[in-house]
Amino acid sequence: MKSIEIKILGRTYYFRSDEPEKLIETAEYVESQLEKLNERFNTVDQNKLLVLYALSMTEKYLSEIDDYKTLSEKFEQINDLLDKIEIGEK
Repeated sequence: MKSIEIKILGRTYYFRSDEPEKLIETAEYVESQLEKLNERFNTVDQNKLLVLYALSMTEKYLSEIDDYKTLSEKFEQINDLLDKIEIGEK
């Protein structure tokens, strides 16, 4: 594991990771999203920014779950249709 230093909202955090590049990339993404939220809501309250970010990411995550369920259902329907076509050809 490699020790790395990450700065988010001016604060320094120290982590250990087997994939430091991935963690750095993730931290850069989080920082950019927090900066966008800060510009949008113009707040200096870091806790509020973090809560807004957590809510935003949770909303996206839940939306992805819904999309995954919908795609899974459609995939099953397609597989059922393909099974019927294969049975019909035999």
